[in-house]
Amino acid sequence: MANDQRTRIISIAASIVLLIMLVLILKTLKGIFIPLLLSIFITYLFAPVVEFLARFKVPRVLSLFILLITIFLIGFFFARIVINNVKDFIAYWPSLENEVFRKTGGFFERYMDLDIRNITNFIRSAKIQELFSNIFTVSFSVIGKFLVTILLLIFIYLSYHNYPSLIRKAFDAEKADRIFKIVGNINEQITRYIFIKTLISAGTGVLTGVTCKLLGIKFAALWGFLAFLLNYIPYIGSLIAVILPIMLSFLQFPHSFIPYLTIVVLILIQIVIGSFLDPEIMGNRFNLSPIIILISLFFWGYVWGAVGTFLAVPITAIIKIVISNIDSLRFIAVLMSKKAD
Repeated sequence: MANDQRTRIISIAASIVLLIMLVLILKTLKGIFIPLLLSIFITYLFAPVVEFLARFKVPRVLSLFILLITIFLIGFFFARIVINNVKDFIAYWPSLENEVFRKTGGFFERYMDLDIRNITNFIRSAKIQELFSNIFTVSFSVIGKFLVTILLLIFIYLSYHNYPSLIRKAFDAEKADRIFKIVGNINEQITRYIFIKTLISAGTGVLTGVTCKLLGIKFAALWGFLAFLLNYIPYIGSLIAVILPIMLSFLQFPHSFIPYLTIVVLILIQIVIGSFLDPEIMGNRFNLSPIIILISLFFWGYVWGAVGTFLAVPITAIIKIVISNIDSLRFIAVLMSKKAD
């Protein structure tokens, strides 16, 4: 009995140590894992297009060329719009800065009886305009990672059709069929999630951008792009996407009904999409508990930063699908579920 208890304690301790080591490895080697996972993400995103072209017997190299041209054109179009908006925002910031600090200071003094002049002076000394300018410096690093991602995407796309024959050669028939079942389940769910999630995010971005444009809020394209991007982050992303344009509307139109109309319309967009469409895909598609989704957001955000929050739900869903096919770990998959199947 004592030996069994000692063995159990050693097993638990070893599992904790392995988990810590795994987190450290993932965090340390994020420069490798992030481009790899992003390339897989893009592969899943364009999978329906690839399958569509395959029905017409389009050669693999030609479909890859079409895919890369599409990615380049979409990326160039949005990058140009966003960069122009960021440049305009940097130029606009000095005139906006005084108004931001004046209204913020007045709010804290009136409602909380706090004097934040020292804080505002410190922030001013940090030269926020230079901070925004650093976005362009950081963008070069992003471009480098994007090129690595595209390179990995090419290798994945050109070689993934060989994996079934390699798996059948490496494993016996029963084990190979089980692997194909798990991988097929992952492929089906992740492909649908990413494709539909992208469509919904695009809809959110378009509605947000059009709303800001019609109401006369500056940098409408930037707010629409951020709404599209942040919609991939469950719960938290939608909140951030709404706050920024609402704050700007109050600064632009301090004595108008427009800020309140902005609040109503943008929050209505987020409620309709966030309360009806997103849960259907995010929760019911993968049957993931909201608590598990939040934990995964914080965990992958800690490990891989902003990219980790974007990939948190698909990664967690893959983990759940895999462990649900392992008898000894199936109870964990059940506990991760939103509802019992």
